[in-house]
Amino acid sequence: MKTLLLEIGTEEIPARFIEPAKEGFFNLLKDGMNISRISFGSIKIQATPRRMAAFVFDVSEKQSDSITVKYGPPVNRAFDESGAPTKAAQGFAKSQGVAVEELTRAVKDNAEFVAVEKMEKGIFVKEVLSVIFGDIIPRIPFQKKMRWGNESFEFARPIQWVLALFDKDPIDFTIADVKSGNFTYGHRFLSSGKIDIAGPSEYVEKLKKNFIVLSEEERMETILQGIKRIEQEVNGHAIGDDDLIKEIMNITEYPYPLRGEFDAKYLGIPKEVLVNVMKSHQRYIPILDGEGRLMPYFIFFANTVPVEDKNVIRGNEKVLRARLADAEFFFEEDRKLMLSSLYERLSSIVFHIKIGTLKQKTDRVIKIARSLAAILGFTDTEKIDRAVMMMKADLLTHMVGEFPELQGVMGRIYAGHQGEAEDVARAIEEHYLPSGGNGSLPETTLGAIISIADKIDSLTAFFSVSITPTGNLDPYALRRQALGIIRIAIDKKLNIPLEELIETAYASGETINGRISLEETKTSLIDFIITRYKFSMIEEGRNQQFVESVLPFVAKNIYDGHIRLVTLETQKSIEDFKKLMVGFKRAFNITKLLTEEHEIETSLLTETQEQMLFELYESSKGRFFDFIRERKYDDALSILVGFKETIDSYFENVFVMDKNEAVKDNRLALLKKIKDMFLMFGDFSKIHFE
Repeated sequence: MKTLLLEIGTEEIPARFIEPAKEGFFNLLKDGMNISRISFGSIKIQATPRRMAAFVFDVSEKQSDSITVKYGPPVNRAFDESGAPTKAAQGFAKSQGVAVEELTRAVKDNAEFVAVEKMEKGIFVKEVLSVIFGDIIPRIPFQKKMRWGNESFEFARPIQWVLALFDKDPIDFTIADVKSGNFTYGHRFLSSGKIDIAGPSEYVEKLKKNFIVLSEEERMETILQGIKRIEQEVNGHAIGDDDLIKEIMNITEYPYPLRGEFDAKYLGIPKEVLVNVMKSHQRYIPILDGEGRLMPYFIFFANTVPVEDKNVIRGNEKVLRARLADAEFFFEEDRKLMLSSLYERLSSIVFHIKIGTLKQKTDRVIKIARSLAAILGFTDTEKIDRAVMMMKADLLTHMVGEFPELQGVMGRIYAGHQGEAEDVARAIEEHYLPSGGNGSLPETTLGAIISIADKIDSLTAFFSVSITPTGNLDPYALRRQALGIIRIAIDKKLNIPLEELIETAYASGETINGRISLEETKTSLIDFIITRYKFSMIEEGRNQQFVESVLPFVAKNIYDGHIRLVTLETQKSIEDFKKLMVGFKRAFNITKLLTEEHEIETSLLTETQEQMLFELYESSKGRFFDFIRERKYDDALSILVGFKETIDSYFENVFVMDKNEAVKDNRLALLKKIKDMFLMFGDFSKIHFE
């Protein structure tokens, strides 16, 4: 068994490309080895900004042998009645280079054919690796690829060198006009010249001696220890979120921790601005004191060992100082304007050419939010109008123009400085939430209402002009906005009639030209929203059949449908529920073609078991309908589960399809009423237990 090493050396690959590329590289290499019949133990992919390295351990020296079967004509055409081979059999044998006597028989698709079995002997692995590498390297996935020189070859960044070793044996091949070899390169500034690698076992240590820490775990530990040391030096606490620290790891091959300072006068700028400038723009880590206030320090990582630390620190301080000076200027200039005065200027920003300007969108959202507030019993319409008028205004500020990721945040800050009510200011920021699949949700009711109104406006407007997500393409984040509505409705326990909400949104868009009909818009959008609900619940690990059973109710009211799902999942006795479903399915199947309602004639209920079932229905239906109306779904489901034994006994002892038509119709009418009662809770026909 041998170890295989493949390293692709490149110019610096963007940090966000690395993790998906590693996963793709792993899968391509694994599939390539399996398809080529090469047995191996494990694969490990490691990466720095300038290299992607794959180790494959315990690789066999030869491919495994392969037996292939070639099928010929069916047996009844290959031999005549006397068993002699026909021309079809002779022709097939000749085409395969074998005698007719060597033909065998094999079954395919439930039919018998003549066949030839051929064994392909495995060859030495070293002879096929170059083909595997040449195939998989161009297919490593990157968010964006580039071409260079006169090459048609595409990769994330230009390939500079390729190291390929099968134990100590080099694997020769050429990719992107680069010939593979048994050498690599160290740190761009701290190492020089080629580094010969005799075998995979010495690769990692030789890189380390040349200031390349290949192990992501080691680089991460260096970063964390550096942060800890500087925290202790200044008696502070770093704001180092996982994504930022991981990005720092992926942009450094030899992380070297340093501490910088900035003028304390800049602490007068809002904390959110300072943190954003440091983290998002400079990849610096801010530091808080014991009371959660920003300190005039920051942590950063050089990708080298400086000759003089102070020179590198001074350079980074200078860069940050310029950014903070800009931010200070923007902040002071923006404070001269009232957010509310920017409302009319929103007409200068086109939201979408088919849908209109941001001012038109804002006017639509005011109407939707008012309607939604009335449904939910939120009576302060003045606050709704105020918050919606200002919700997009910060897009016209200097600060958001320079730092667009602060939209909403600056609206909240400026509104607060200008004396707006706290919940109005917070709603300006919260209406953008959630900003991602698992992002935080609005905390205020006002923020939740405006967030839903803004999102349903976008969804309805785009769907009404036939702009919808296709495949993986969703340029207007409509999937995210639908999921946002779902998550807010569930989190805030908002009972919102979905059809009415879409109708209000559609009616508010009267200035949008070229729209499809309300019914078409509503049908496609509701289907889109419930599909998002379904997939999100399944991703959470919920029972798919339970999810599908409540979708008709989600389509009417997201939260109402969701609490039905939660109730189903909390069944105290799943065995009783399984048995109940057997009885329900029999009632469902036997009555599914019935459309008309028939009153039940008690005089025709001659069997004891059907009398018992009727009495149970009559005594339960009033309480059940009350529980459904009051959304007491635990109690409603308990009533349904209580039907289990009576339904079982009914089907064991009563023949529904009696010869007497009146008796049969009466029995079907009873079963239909019970079925319809069950369907008021959920579409139990979707639930199947093995």
